[in-house]
Order: sequence, then C-alpha cells, then structure tokens
Amino acid sequence: MADLQATPNSPPQASPHTLYKIFGWQVLYYTLYNKVIIFEFPPANSSKGKSYMKLIKKVLAICFLLFGIPFSAVMILEIMNPKTPAQEKENDVAALTILTIPSTILGGWLSWSLVQHNRKEKALLLESEQKRLQLVFLELIEQKTGRITVLQLAKNAEISTQLAKQYLDEKAKELNADFEVNEEGNVLYHFS
Repeated sequence: MADLQATPNSPPQASPHTLYKIFGWQVLYYTLYNKVIIFEFPPANSSKGKSYMKLIKKVLAICFLLFGIPFSAVMILEIMNPKTPAQEKENDVAALTILTIPSTILGGWLSWSLVQHNRKEKALLLESEQKRLQLVFLELIEQKTGRITVLQLAKNAEISTQLAKQYLDEKAKELNADFEVNEEGNVLYHFS
C-alpha cells in the first residue's frame, strides 16, 4: 500500500495496470493521484461475458461500417471525377486503400460473424428444445403404457396444444401409432 501514497511535494505516480481474478471476475485497477479506478470484466465464458462481447462486436461493426462505407463512396467519387488533380487522386487512392476499404471489410466481417453466431445459437436452442420434447414424450409413453393425449403432452412439455398435436401426429406417422377416441372426445394416441 506504500506505493499508493504520494507525498504532497512529489509528482503523482501512477502504478501500472494490474490484473487480478476475484471470484471469477477479472478486475483491472489503475492508481493515479491516490485514487483507484476499477474496471470489472466478467469471464469470457460466462453469459454476461458473452453478451458483452456480442455488444462490443455490434458496436465495432457499426462504427467500422459507418466510417468505411460513406468515406469509401466519397473517395471513389473523387477518384472518378475528371476535374480532380492527379495528386489528390493519389491521396484518395492511398486513403481508400489504407483506411476506408479495410474498415468496411472489417465491419462486414464482424457483422457476418454476428449473423453466423446468432444462427448457431438458434439452431442449438431448437435442437435442445427438440431433445427436451422427445424426453417428455418418451417419459409419458412409459408412464401411460403407450397411450397419450394431446393435452397430456402439452401440459407435461409446457407447450401449446397445437404444437403438441403436430408433434404427436409426426410421431404417430413415424412409429405407426393407432388412434382411439375416449369418452370425452379426445384423440388418444396408442404407441406400441
């Protein structure tokens, strides 16, 4: 703690950035003028860390595209303008090559990676929901000795009756199920 104290006559001293892990969070602190500034970053594999990374990617993609596309268009128009002097055209080509085109490419790549990531998340979510529904379906068949109604599946799987009916119809075709109508008028699927 001695290096955090500064004497009144000495110039302020800043300690270097230091990185610690506290309860799984990465904490970066920087001291200046005897004050501590703390920045906390969640671990990259946590849900907060993933959402922060996604937000950072979105912001960077927007910034790169908002910089790259308009300035690229302006540079291209300047290069194609016959009234532009040769020296300015060379400068515009250099700026286009060094700044605007790489910015546009980087922004496009970040946007594309975000779209791909969202597609993967949706596919994984759909797959996990299908597995959960399959598990509930098999448990009900086992408990009810192969006889199941739309309402039973909807209630146990916590889905709408329309989705439950669609799922049972697909499974009935796949597994050659028989149908019965009970006293209340509900269709009873019989899986052997």
